[in-house]
Amino acid sequence: MSNSLLYHGFGITDVDYLKTEYKGGAVYFHVKTKDEKLCCAACGSLDVIKKGASERLFKAVPIGLKPVFIVGKIQRLQCKSCEVIKQEEIKYADKKNLIQDV
Repeated sequence: MSNSLLYHGFGITDVDYLKTEYKGGAVYFHVKTKDEKLCCAACGSLDVIKKGASERLFKAVPIGLKPVFIVGKIQRLQCKSCEVIKQEEIKYADKKNLIQDV
């Protein structure tokens, strides 16, 4: 259900929907990038190793009068090709999209 809402309502693709929370009158969608879509932020290689993760909160457009937030599990990746360790690119939070880091 929510994968469809994330795509059609917010334009978010390439993520796995984890859960929805309703707290303090707001809606929180928890997501993480699909493993097969994880790539090096430096060179674009798909040959990466996960090296931990953190959560980040992004503000999205509201649904009716309810504020909406995207809680992203952001992976730290080590590239086997270029040896760099970087956080994954967050495609749904790039400057072209309306979702803002909170």
